[in-house]
Amino acid sequence: MEIFIGVDGGGTKTEATAINSAGEVLSCFTGGSTNPYIVTFDKAMEELQTVLDELLSPLFNKSFLLTSICLGMSGISSVEERQRVQSHLRSYFRQRQFSLRIYMRSEAEISLMAVLGRQHGILAISGTGSNTYGITQSGDIHRVGGWGHLLGDEGSGYQIGLQTLKSVIKSHEGITPPTLMSSLIVAAYPIRHITDLKSYIYQPAITKQDIASFARCCIEAADAGDETALRIIRQQAEELADTTCALIRQNAEFTKSELVGIGSIFKHSRWFRETYTSLMLTRYPLLRFPEGNRERTPAQGGALLACKLFTDGVSDLL
Repeated sequence: MEIFIGVDGGGTKTEATAINSAGEVLSCFTGGSTNPYIVTFDKAMEELQTVLDELLSPLFNKSFLLTSICLGMSGISSVEERQRVQSHLRSYFRQRQFSLRIYMRSEAEISLMAVLGRQHGILAISGTGSNTYGITQSGDIHRVGGWGHLLGDEGSGYQIGLQTLKSVIKSHEGITPPTLMSSLIVAAYPIRHITDLKSYIYQPAITKQDIASFARCCIEAADAGDETALRIIRQQAEELADTTCALIRQNAEFTKSELVGIGSIFKHSRWFRETYTSLMLTRYPLLRFPEGNRERTPAQGGALLACKLFTDGVSDLL
């Protein structure tokens, strides 16, 4: 039995999936971050190795041929970075007596493969961070965004969470009207009053993921009709739409492409999805928003792409 592996390496978590040639999922595992700009390259590779060990462990009592792996990893984009990951994995698999092709692709390619079953189109990401990718039918990759939470991440969970925190502070001080988000935060976090946010937020251990988690309170309040929360959601959706429009201007093919939105904010916020889609269609009426297969994860998309590239005889040389 031939086995194909897909890896979706992110700043928060890393997901890996193994499938057979029929596309059936045989094993899955989720580990920690493998973004070298968050955990250093050595720690990223150590975590990737752990993820692969755990993924393959249930398969060792079966007869299988490991043929290829396809990785889409945040923080790994240049040829030099990809070659470095390939080199590490070749050593890892050689020690375990495996010989396979190691394909390095973008997170956009594996995500589009998961949803659309192909690699071209537009991908807008709104999770903890944000990013936009456009891939032409000839394989040219364009990107706008992805500058991180200090320099960018417009339209992301981090920005929504940060604006949520700022808004409840302004509300507490009487600068803006009361907002439902205040009571939701007090109920969801280990604080007794909004004034406790200062000591909570400025703890050294608080990360951008912790800030992004406050987006849940904003989304819940927006669904309940809170005007302040709705303003934040709509403003951040517009920010991501502006970023996507900048991407579309890079290639005329994108003006009538299929656009896929992924990430926790797209998934959980109806107001964000609707605002973003409406703005994009107003500016580019020929865009299409296919539902596709939303059950498949990017890691599954990576595994499917590993299978396709191997079957098509594509080299893994960079």
